Amino acid sequence: MRLGLAVGLLAALVAPSTARAGGSHDGGNLPPITVPGSRQVSVRNETGGLSTFYSIPSLSVFRRHGGTGQPCTFTARTPGTASDGQTYVTGQVVSSGRWIFREGTAITFEDPNPTEPALTRGPLAGATRDFFVFCDRYDANHSIGFVQVGARDPLLDPRPQLTKLYNLLQLERPVVYRNPVIDEWGGLITRYPAWLAIQPAAWQPGRSDPAYYRGWTLYLLTNPAALEFQLTFTPNPDRPSPAFNGIVPCVPAGTTPTPDAVALPAVPQLPEQTEPGVNGPCEWTPPGPGTVTIQARITYTVTLWANGYTEPQADYAWTSNPVTYDTGELAAVNVNG
Repeated sequence: MRLGLAVGLLAALVAPSTARAGGSHDGGNLPPITVPGSRQVSVRNETGGLSTFYSIPSLSVFRRHGGTGQPCTFTARTPGTASDGQTYVTGQVVSSGRWIFREGTAITFEDPNPTEPALTRGPLAGATRDFFVFCDRYDANHSIGFVQVGARDPLLDPRPQLTKLYNLLQLERPVVYRNPVIDEWGGLITRYPAWLAIQPAAWQPGRSDPAYYRGWTLYLLTNPAALEFQLTFTPNPDRPSPAFNGIVPCVPAGTTPTPDAVALPAVPQLPEQTEPGVNGPCEWTPPGPGTVTIQARITYTVTLWANGYTEPQADYAWTSNPVTYDTGELAAVNVNG
């Protein structure tokens, strides 16, 4: 279970302060108290504790609430002491530069499960965080309201943590499937189709390690969506044939490949000979003697997960190490192998 954020203070804290009628000290006849100070924001961290920030971006709600550069004001309901030591009486007006925003109490939520579609509380763009507002000091007598702040507020926005989350992401690198003919004959054979695939373990949902930032528990969730291969064939100049440098599509987006014990997609029954070039998904045939370099590329969909709210990110490509094989006529390759 992880800690999230919710409202949990007494209702008395959100009731605006008003003058109390009667009593031997009528502060309404006294001049207002002016208290110097600056704004501060206390947000819940991942353990439910509070972290306080004094440097507030100029475009933040916390900077603009009540008017940029304007003091907060309340009318005392009871006698008290301001943050700088000045005393006031019931009914007296207190004006202070010290706005205090304090986040509500913590609740729990489940971490996302990378092997199933992520449950979501809604889009991150619509998420809000709840803050009580106090003037000058944090107590019921200084409570002046309540404000909801959007997840994209410059002080709270978790998206600058994406680079850190990518660094915390551990994906299994794909490995190009090694056609058995390579070990038998020393390379790929002209006009004999080669099957392009990767190891099955590389095709699986992923989840980064968590990152914690200003009240957010953050993950990156990845799901493999497509597979293709970059091929570069360089013909032997002494026995020329058409060069090839391009993409061989394999698993299109929106489809689910079926693996076997060693390859994804599973190796089918291949024909003995085919026309050179791309013969269909995951299949390529050498046009002649030379060398071919093959690199697999998985494209993942990526989701930023923050306290149960989600936001899609740009697709992420993860490539194999390139491998290079000789190609040639069956007899020639057989002699070298």
